[in-house]
Formats: sequence, C-alpha cells, structure tokens
Amino acid sequence: MTGVNGDIQITTLVENVVYGKGLQGEHGLSLLVEVRDRKVLFDTGASDLFIRNARLMGIDLREVDYLVLSHGHRDHTGGLHHFLRLNERAAVVCKREALRPKFKDERENGLMHPDTLDIARFRFVDDTEELLPGVFVFPRLPIADEEDTHFDRFYTLIDGERHPDSFDDELALVLKCGRDVAVLSACSHRGITNILRTVLDTFPNANLRLVLGGFHIRTCGAGKNEVIARYLADHLPQRLGVCHCTGIDQYALFHQIFAGRLFYNYTGWVETF
Repeated sequence: MTGVNGDIQITTLVENVVYGKGLQGEHGLSLLVEVRDRKVLFDTGASDLFIRNARLMGIDLREVDYLVLSHGHRDHTGGLHHFLRLNERAAVVCKREALRPKFKDERENGLMHPDTLDIARFRFVDDTEELLPGVFVFPRLPIADEEDTHFDRFYTLIDGERHPDSFDDELALVLKCGRDVAVLSACSHRGITNILRTVLDTFPNANLRLVLGGFHIRTCGAGKNEVIARYLADHLPQRLGVCHCTGIDQYALFHQIFAGRLFYNYTGWVETF
C-alpha cells in the first residue's frame, strides 16, 4: 500500500451547519477530497445543494474522478442522481448493500430510485482498495466494541424481508500521506472506535493526523459518548473534526475533553494536511 506526497485538501460541500460565505446547509454530508490533480467526492448530501455550494466555492464537480458512498441513507445519497447527470465519467464506489431499501422505523430513508441507476457506473467493493495513491476505501469494518454501534430503529430489506440494519453497507475513506493518516467517516453507524481500530490495524505505524465526520451520537445517551471518549483518550488524533450526526451538544461535551484538537466541520470548512 502506497501513500501520496504533497498536500491533501478536504472541503465540506454540505453539512447541517453553515457560517457565512453565502452557502447553505442541510441535514446531510458531502466532502470533496483533492489529492494533487485528482478529486474524490465522499457522499452527496440529501439534495443537489452540494452542487450549488460547490459552484459558489469555484469547484467544478465535473472533474471528480470517483464518488464514494459511505452507506445507503438518503442524507448521504440524496444528491446521487443530480451528480450522475452533472458528471458523466466518475465511477461510483460503494458496497452492493448500499442499494438495499432502508427504513428509520416505518419511514423509508434509503437511496432514491435505485432501479433507474446505470449500474455500469458502479464499482462495488468488498475489500480495502487504494482508489488513488494515498486514497483508500475500507469496506470491512468489524465490530470489536458493540457499545459503540448505532443501529437502533434502523431496518433494511434483505430478499424482500425486513431485518434490523447492522449497516453492512458502511465504509470509511482513509487518506495516507507518508506515515500520516486521516480517517473520514460519514456516520459511524458501526462505531468510530471500531473504524479506527480497523484502520490502525492495517497501518500499525501510522500517525493518526485527522479524524473527521459524524459519530451518530446526537440523540444517544451519555454511555455512547463515554465509549468514544475513552478510546480517543488513548488514540487522539492531532485534529478531530466532528459534524452532521454528532450533534452540537455532543460537540460541546467533547470540546470540554479535547479542547484545542477539536473543531466543528461546518459547510465550507477546508482542512489541509
């Protein structure tokens, strides 16, 4: 497995929160990763808003090489059809399970109109792959600590039958520059601690430079926060960016613990390493 030399830039195209710049926010997440002259889009938010924000920031999403879908929920895939009409060349990288129907209680919240998608544009992954030098997808996320999972009230259809959703479709995006590693996780349904364990087992000598994304603890009890906080106390990255399903209240609690290393990754934020 290789890495990349030079800067990697991560731009938050859409997130729940926005400050200034004329941009807009929504309940969703979309991140653009730029490595040299290559571009990887991580999720599409809930609508075409990520495209409109990108235009305001002078970003041409027709230049994106890969679209990586973290999982099949609508607040991460809602802009997929808009993106495919705009960008005619990018491959869509995801797990095949992301196309399954999904529900929150009785409300459908999976990928919209999957039957109308051009499957020829999809690249289904089951094992860790290096899409570009230093850009990896991690589709296998074993659960070492069940306390840090976020499955409650979520369901999926498998062979036409309704089952509790254990998010077999979830994947993480990992960026590697020398020994420095950044881990991007959109919702961490399978647990940010479990995701970090998997990445650090793969890169045992890595310097955990950045962890960025949603931890899905906005409405959970204090126990889930404590599980994450305990793990991060021993594996704290140099930069910890939280957003989306983490929740502002939980961000405030983490700020009391991690202070200067923590930031809120709002719409329009640009992170470089």
